[in-house]
Amino acid sequence: MTVISPSSPRGAGGRQAVSVRTLTVRLILSAYQALCAFGWVLIGPVPPDGDHCTLEGPPPGHPERLCDDRPLTAVELALERQLTG
Repeated sequence: MTVISPSSPRGAGGRQAVSVRTLTVRLILSAYQALCAFGWVLIGPVPPDGDHCTLEGPPPGHPERLCDDRPLTAVELALERQLTG
């Protein structure tokens, strides 16, 4: 089975016959390329291999850093007892 493509100057009446297999391959390839482009938009670029960062906890001024030396409240003590058993 063949399909007539109006964009090619060859064949009968200036048209070229294109097989269904060729059209299917073109369709799958264009769908794959579109999905790849969409995926790059979602995840963004991948950082280079040498750009590894280490996590060092919250930044200065973060509430977790400000409350290190204060004693726990009664509610916090009850929660800690429940969590640790």
